Amino acid sequence: MNEGVKKNQSLRKALRIIEEMTLLEGPARLQDIAKRLSMAPSTVLRFLNTYIDFGYVKQDPETSFYFLTLKLSDLGARNKAHFPYQRILAKYVKEISKSYNESASLCIESDMQMVYIVTEDGPRHMLQTLQRIGRVAPMHATGVGKLHLMNYSEARLNELFLKRGFPRLTAHTLTTLEQVKQEIGEVKKRDYALDDEECEEGVRCIAVPIRDYTNNVIAGISLSAPLTRLDIRKTNEIIQSLQDIKIRASQELGWSQASSVEPEAK
Repeated sequence: MNEGVKKNQSLRKALRIIEEMTLLEGPARLQDIAKRLSMAPSTVLRFLNTYIDFGYVKQDPETSFYFLTLKLSDLGARNKAHFPYQRILAKYVKEISKSYNESASLCIESDMQMVYIVTEDGPRHMLQTLQRIGRVAPMHATGVGKLHLMNYSEARLNELFLKRGFPRLTAHTLTTLEQVKQEIGEVKKRDYALDDEECEEGVRCIAVPIRDYTNNVIAGISLSAPLTRLDIRKTNEIIQSLQDIKIRASQELGWSQASSVEPEAK
């Protein structure tokens, strides 16, 4: 075994120990950590002592139990502040647009509104919608907006209503708090959102949430097309494709099935 492989195996062990310790409900004995990992206590101890040197782990002087410090949280916060969401997720927007020859977008929330940060026009169907980079859209009338409303507590939703209102954009727009609350409940059940002519007449939008390691929705990817090109069968097919993209994209941002417990609404 060459030196490169030895270093790689050591790194694998180091990462496994850190990840396992994040799953502990509290400080733990060396023997218990080693047992969970099926590693020799002497091996785990060497790594723990190194973590202590770098400030990632502390040992309780009274019980000798080990626990992670918040240094990892600090690293995560710094990384999140500079994470290239746009570059990482843009390829998924291109993928879904190319697959169905329709317009697709990536949106994030800013100041209780949706902002389009990546857009792709369908190569054969140039849909003349309002979806353009930098364009701001309301949350209550867009598929991507409804996805982000899953993060909202009732108090936060009331704040949105007072600040932005739910203006009627088309004959199909949801304009009352009760309607929007009911719609959010449906979106949570199916984990995708529809905009059926609620933002633009004659246009249907299908959107899926992109989540990070906290399980919060941090972006939305959507596909839009005229109703004439989106019958029920085509819509269902696109939903399945977007659900697959949702999982792959979210995993790139640290989401996993283990983190999929519903977070506390903001």
